[in-house]
Amino acid sequence: MIQSNKWYKTLAVAMTATLVLSACSSGGNKEQASGDNQPKPSASASASASESAKAENPKQSAEKKVIVVDPGGDFTDYAPTTSMEKSDANPHPYNEIRVLADEWEKLHPEAKIEILSPTKSKDRKVAVAQLAAGTAADIIYQIGTFKDEDYPKGWVLPFDKYLDMPNPYAEGNAKWKDLYNESWLNKSGDGKVYYIPIDAVPIGIIFNKELFSKAGIDKPPVTYTEFFDAEKKLKAIGVAPYMPIYRWSDITLETAVFAKKIKEWDVLTPNGIVDQEEFVRAYKNGLYKVDSPENREYYKLKKEKTDGYPKGWNSTDAYKAFVTGKVAMIEAVGIHMRNVQDDKERKFEYGTMSFPILSQEESPFGGANTIRGTAGYATAWQLTNSAEKKGTADLAADFLMYLTAPKNNARLVNKLEAAIPAANGAEAVEMFKPMYDQFQQDYKDGYLTWGAFYAAVLAGPEYGQAYEKLSVDYLLGSISLDKLLAELDKAMKKSVNSLLQQHKYDESKW
Repeated sequence: MIQSNKWYKTLAVAMTATLVLSACSSGGNKEQASGDNQPKPSASASASASESAKAENPKQSAEKKVIVVDPGGDFTDYAPTTSMEKSDANPHPYNEIRVLADEWEKLHPEAKIEILSPTKSKDRKVAVAQLAAGTAADIIYQIGTFKDEDYPKGWVLPFDKYLDMPNPYAEGNAKWKDLYNESWLNKSGDGKVYYIPIDAVPIGIIFNKELFSKAGIDKPPVTYTEFFDAEKKLKAIGVAPYMPIYRWSDITLETAVFAKKIKEWDVLTPNGIVDQEEFVRAYKNGLYKVDSPENREYYKLKKEKTDGYPKGWNSTDAYKAFVTGKVAMIEAVGIHMRNVQDDKERKFEYGTMSFPILSQEESPFGGANTIRGTAGYATAWQLTNSAEKKGTADLAADFLMYLTAPKNNARLVNKLEAAIPAANGAEAVEMFKPMYDQFQQDYKDGYLTWGAFYAAVLAGPEYGQAYEKLSVDYLLGSISLDKLLAELDKAMKKSVNSLLQQHKYDESKW
C-alpha cells in the first residue's frame, strides 16, 4: 500500500499517521501473566468493563453479549489469516488476536468476541455508512483525523472514563492512560479522547552494510554533516547513496529548523505540537512567513540531500533499487524493513539507523531535533455507537484493556513484525529494538515530538498540492529557490483563506 515508484506520491495512511504521532514516554508497567493463568480483574478495578455492564443490566440474559471487532491497522491489519501455514502467498500467517480473544473470553464467560476478516472499516465510505446506520463493529480502525469528523455526530465514544480506571491486566497500573505517553492520547475539540493506540511505527533508514564497508563508512552517520560525507564516499565507489520512499526525513528536518518558533506558535492548545488553527494564527499574525531564513535553510538542505539520489530518481522505485543493491540507503518504516528482511532478491546484509540530526555546529537553526526511531502511534482503535446501542461498550473497553496490557500488546503486534507495540513496557521485536531504544533515549533527552511542525499539511490541501509539485521542480533544478518561495507564498495565502472559511476559527482567541 505504501510503496510507490514515485518518491513524492502522497501516502495518505502513512502521512496521516505521522502527523498525529508524538513520542511515547520511557518506562512502563509490568502486567500479570496472560492466558489461562491470567487473574480476573481485582476488586479495586471492578469498575472497569464487565462489572459496570452487570450493574447497568442486573437482569442480564444468559445469552452472551457479542463484541464485534474490525481489526484494521495502519500498515498491516490484525485480522486472522485464513491459514496458519507459511507460504509465499501467506508469508506472515497470523491469528494472535483470536488467541488473545479466547483468553479474554475465559475471564468473561458472559461475552463473546467476533473478529471480522477481512476488515471493513479501512474503507471510509463503508465506515461512514455503517456508523451513520449504527451497524458498525463495536471496535473499529480509522485514520486518526477522522475521529474529529465523527465524534460530533455521536458515531464514536470517548475513552476518558476508562482511561482514568486501572487497567486490571497490567500489574500496578493506577490508570489505563498511564500506559501511554500523554501526547499519544491527543484530545479532540471537546477535550475528550476518542481512540486507543495499538501500535507505533518504526521509522528511519535502511542501509546496505556491504556497500558501507566498501565505501569505508565504519558507523552510521548521526549528523547531517556525517550523512553528506557518507553520500560522497558512496558516490566515489560508483553507488547511488540515498533515496527516500517518502519524505519522512523532511518532516524531521522542517521541525528542526523551526524548533525555536514552535513554543511561540503552540499557544491555543499547548502540547508541543503546532496544530492547524495554531498554524493559521501564526501565518495570519505574521509570525510565520513562507520566505523566511528558516525555510531557506530547510530547502537548501533538502536540495543537498538530492546530491545522493540516483539518476532518474523522480521515476525510480526506491525499494526495488535498494534490494537489488543499486542504492545504498532508503528511508523506511516498519513494513519496508519487514519486506527487506523477507525479500529473496536481497543478497546482502542490511542494517537500520535513525534519521540524521541537525546540530548547532552545522546550522544556525540546529540544536533541537525530533525524536527518532518511531514516529509515534500508527494504528488506533475506536469504540462506536454500535457498542453504545448494544450495551457492550464497557465490555469492549475491557477487551481493549486486555489487548493493551504491555505483554499482551507485544504478542498482538510483534507476531506481524511490522510495527512496535504502543504500550509502554511492551518489548519490540529484535529488528526494531535499536529504533525503539533510540526513541526512548530521545524522549528522555527532551527531543521534539514527531510531526511537531510540518507546513505541507498544516496549511491545508491547496498548499499541500502546490508544495508537492513545486518542491520537486526545485529539487530537479527547474525553478530557483526564489521562484519556489514566491509561488508557495501565493498558494499559502489561498489555502489559509480556505481554511478560515471552512473552519470559521474564533479569531478573538488569537
